[in-house]
Amino acid sequence: MRIQRPEVILDGLYSKTEAAKLLGVDRHTVRKYELDGLIIFKARRCGGRTVTTGEQILKCWGEMYHL
Repeated sequence: MRIQRPEVILDGLYSKTEAAKLLGVDRHTVRKYELDGLIIFKARRCGGRTVTTGEQILKCWGEMYHL
């Protein structure tokens, strides 16, 4: 996990791979965070691809550092 706060757009949409890069972890770890309820992904209408917001990425990052 990255020590520096991730640079995200709060209402921007990010895939699991993008979220993993921003958090500095593997995408499998992001999936674990999702299962643990630390980050929420929702399906987009087009293609059914799941995405999260920058706000959720920051929330997850804060939870990991107890901020």
